[in-house]
Amino acid sequence: MAGTTRRTGQWIIAAMVALVLAAAIFVALHQPATPVDLAAVTRGPMAVTIDDEGETVVHDIFTVAAPLGGYLRRIELEPGDPVTRHQTALAHIVPGDPGFLDARSQAEAMAQEKISGADLAAARARIAQARAERALADRDLARIEELSRRGFSTRATLDAARARHDKAEAALIEAGSSATSAAYRLKSARAALISPTADASGRTGVAITAPVSGKVLRVRQKSEGPVSAGTPLVDIGDPAAMEIMVDLLSTDAVKIAEQAPVLIDKWGGTNPLHGKVRRIEPAGFTKFSALGVEEQRVNVFIVLTDPPALWRRLGHGYRVLVRIETWSRPNILRVPVAAIFRIGNDWNVFVVRHGRARRVPVGIGHLNDLFAEIQSGLQSGDQIILHPGDTITDGRRVTARD
Repeated sequence: MAGTTRRTGQWIIAAMVALVLAAAIFVALHQPATPVDLAAVTRGPMAVTIDDEGETVVHDIFTVAAPLGGYLRRIELEPGDPVTRHQTALAHIVPGDPGFLDARSQAEAMAQEKISGADLAAARARIAQARAERALADRDLARIEELSRRGFSTRATLDAARARHDKAEAALIEAGSSATSAAYRLKSARAALISPTADASGRTGVAITAPVSGKVLRVRQKSEGPVSAGTPLVDIGDPAAMEIMVDLLSTDAVKIAEQAPVLIDKWGGTNPLHGKVRRIEPAGFTKFSALGVEEQRVNVFIVLTDPPALWRRLGHGYRVLVRIETWSRPNILRVPVAAIFRIGNDWNVFVVRHGRARRVPVGIGHLNDLFAEIQSGLQSGDQIILHPGDTITDGRRVTARD
């Protein structure tokens, strides 16, 4: 009886195990298909670009500065106003006002004025004295010359009279020069007493004209006031000669070639603009990023190749996004980058075959934001899974998402 009971229990256990296995096989064979997003492997053009923010700049900017110190009259020009070379007056500088005198300086200047006035009076008195002495020498010379003609005067007496006359003439000239010098010293002393509030309507100045034809880009010093020599006043340039400057990481700049095509995006227009690299500066510079990281940057200049009518609203200092092409092919095998993933150091994709996902290792060449170049592992027309998640495994049943 005991043996019969033992055999019955074994059969029950075996039946349960068989039932569990059968259920597992059923579930495995009839599991619901996982909905996935699909894309096809295609052939087409592909390009790799270096993207960064740039800034529009006028090719040649002329900063007009004050050629001398003085008082700047208000500049009436506005940004955007046209200017003509050597004709349009940009600014007008007149002599500056004199400074205020402190009590000591004013007393010294007033004393100097009085001294100069006294010197002038003395010089004028010497002129009168020299004029009288010359008149006397003229009469003596005339009298002795008459006596000499009659034979009543010696040659020596005549020569002495002529010498006295010449000496008196020179003394008169010297006295006149001394008076002129004293008059100028008096003017100088009076000029030192001129007040800053004195009328300056008669002062002449210097007009600064445009060095080139173009438009005003920026007025640096609009209001009137004192300026020193070299103070920047106005920036002038030709907006038609527009280009774009972008500072790239030095590691990116070495990948770029001159004349490389460029796409200019996010500039405000409806369609991207086209350009090409004009120049890559040979010297880099240090710049700190927004996170405080020290970076070596290189300035790259880009010229616009589209007609100016397409970008005439761009001005100096506008922000744009540039995409500089470093590699391109017109027809290659490619897949969306959303389909590739790494396992270790190898790239893989899931290919849909007979309703099941199959993991396939692939050889990847160039990458950009949209596509990856396929060098091996796939053929044009293969259906691949986009954004494969953790639920997608090799052999799992899948179906295209509606």
